[in-house]
Amino acid sequence: MNNGKNLLKIIEEMRKFDPHMESQSIAIFFYVCEYGGANGISMKTISKELDLAQSTVSRNCYKLGDKTVKGPGIGLLQSFEDPMERRRKLVRLTPRGKRVYSTLSELVVE
Repeated sequence: MNNGKNLLKIIEEMRKFDPHMESQSIAIFFYVCEYGGANGISMKTISKELDLAQSTVSRNCYKLGDKTVKGPGIGLLQSFEDPMERRRKLVRLTPRGKRVYSTLSELVVE
């Protein structure tokens, strides 16, 4: 059965972006891939569904975003304020995030 090997490949690919990437970041990335859509998904929903603190979700979305305090980010996710409720933050895939997800999805099918 190759499922375990394929999952390890996915984790290895994600860690190429950041060798210290935590499982929470990977889980958040894949959750946004599956449920974010074009309009994005709220950080509060991600927090609730993955049973993570909102601060953890926010921090990891920031790490997976375009820029960090230390310089350029990974560029897989985009965070933005909800135009209907400005206090709420939404998250969606960037074009790069879509390409990465497509490539990683192929590993599961192998």
